[in-house]
This record gives sequence, structure tokens and C-alpha cells, in this order.
Amino acid sequence: MEKFYFNPETLEYRKLELSKRKKLYNFLRFASVVVVFFSISFFINSEFIQSPKFKKLVGNQQRLAYEIELLNRDVIQYDKILTDIEYNDDHLYRVYFEVDPIPYTYREAGSGGNNKYKDLFDSPYADLLIPTYRNIDDISRKLVVQSKSFDDVIELATNKELILAARPAIQPVSIHDLTRFGSSFGMRFHPILKRIRPHNGIDLTAPKGTKIYATADGTVIQASYTTGGFGKKIFIDHGFGYKTLYGHCSKILVEKGQKVVRGEVIGLVGNTGLSKGDHVHYEVWVNNRPVNPIFYYANDLSAEDYDKMITLLSKADPSFDIN
Repeated sequence: MEKFYFNPETLEYRKLELSKRKKLYNFLRFASVVVVFFSISFFINSEFIQSPKFKKLVGNQQRLAYEIELLNRDVIQYDKILTDIEYNDDHLYRVYFEVDPIPYTYREAGSGGNNKYKDLFDSPYADLLIPTYRNIDDISRKLVVQSKSFDDVIELATNKELILAARPAIQPVSIHDLTRFGSSFGMRFHPILKRIRPHNGIDLTAPKGTKIYATADGTVIQASYTTGGFGKKIFIDHGFGYKTLYGHCSKILVEKGQKVVRGEVIGLVGNTGLSKGDHVHYEVWVNNRPVNPIFYYANDLSAEDYDKMITLLSKADPSFDIN
């Protein structure tokens, strides 16, 4: 649009001519006003006059964040429940069946590290998603371990009768034939070597020829004279981790490979090997480790018999044999 101005000297209207600089200045001023007006309008619209679509999007995001937080709370609660199940498994079920608990390091072993969640680092919900995924992965791994453990426990429960038959549960020598205890289980001063060393069994003294009984069902894996001090020795594998040893026999009445049952006579008390008198050296092994036999042969005793056994044990001779 052309502009004119009135010249009072000539009394004429003349066309207004603007310089390029003036034109550029006017354009920039106008553009600045437009930009400022647009920015103010956008701010007012975004802050105070949000569109329904935008409001719905913001609402969905907030609801999603809340649901992720609730999920993480549930996962943490499930992990606590699983921890209780693991405790019962290690301290009740496995103890009942005399099975070692699952190592803590195995239950808590890692699974992948932080690199597994690197794709979530750029997410606006990374602080919520990463802990949730990590907790879910931890529970999944623990469930696999616990499931395998329950499979083992179920198998043990299914074979309960066989396990009970394999568990040493009676005395190898009748309480009525027992005259005294020799060495008891544990550390003792060695009468020959003159130093402290473990004694992996107990010594039950009885007259020569007294019957020795198998304390559980099993298979004889050794029945012969051996070097090392036990003399004529019987070694029985009962299965399920149980083994028993009977040393210093005067006579062996079973053969290697023979099946025996609890209460069957397998030998006679004697004084063979390195021994100071007639007795049977008796050991119980569980999962290849010696344990105190006193916990495995009191089932067939009356209260009076048990008191007699404890009295004899209190008078045990710590140097009865050198095994």
C-alpha cells in the first residue's frame, strides 16, 4: 500500500519513499511483534487451555506411572513371601529329611547385570521400570531354584518309607550286652600318637562273641580284615547318603554285596586290629561326613535303657582303641 505526504511549500502531495534500511527495520519490528504474540498465545493455550487430546495423553501417562509403581510394590511383596518359603524349605523340610540346605549364594546368584536393562535407560519411566524388571527377574530365578528344591523334597517324601528303613535307628549291640562305652564321638587325645585328633565313632564294649546288628537296611560294601586299625571291619551302604561302619569284629557273618535288613546279625564283637579290649567301633556317615552315632541308635531304647546308656557314656574311656 503506497503512502503519501503533503508538502506545504509546494502545496502538493508527494509519494513517500522509504530507504531499504527503513523497510528492513519496519519488517523486523513487525515480525518481532508477531513472534512475541504467538509465543504468548502458545503458552496460554498449553498451560491454561489444554486440548482434550493433550489432557487425555497426560492422564494416561500418570495412570501408567501409578500402575507401574503398584506393580513394583506387589513384586516386592511376592519376593518377601518367596523368602519365607525358602526359609521353611531350608529349615523345616530339608532338615526333616536330613538334606543340606540350598546355599545362600546359589539362591541369590545374579542374572545379567545392568546391561540387561540398557534399553530402558532412555525411558521417562526408567526409575520405575528398571527396579520392577530387576525384581521380576530375581523372583523368576528364585522360583526356578525353589521349584527344583521342591522336586527333591517331593521325591524324598515319596520315598519316605525307604528313607526311614535306610536311616540307622538301633544300637549295633544290645543295651543288655553292653558293659561300658569306650571312646565317644569327637576330638580326643590319641593314646599312641600323643596328640589331639578326631574320633569319628563310638566304642561299645561287650563280651567277645556278642552279636552285632545291622542298624538299618542296606548293602554290604566291605566285609574283611583291613589295615589301619579296624581289624575285621564291616561297612554298609544304606542309600540316601547313610553309611555305617563296624570295626574290631571277632567274626564277620556277611559278605560284600549282600543285602541286609535292620536287626540282622552281621558279625560278632571282638578285639581284632589295634584295640585294647573286646568292643565294636561303630560309625555313622551322612552324605560322606561322620556324625555322632548317639543320635541314630536310641529309637529302640526304653527310658530306663536310655538312662543306662547315658550313664555308661559318662564313664567312657577316651583311649579304648586308637581309631
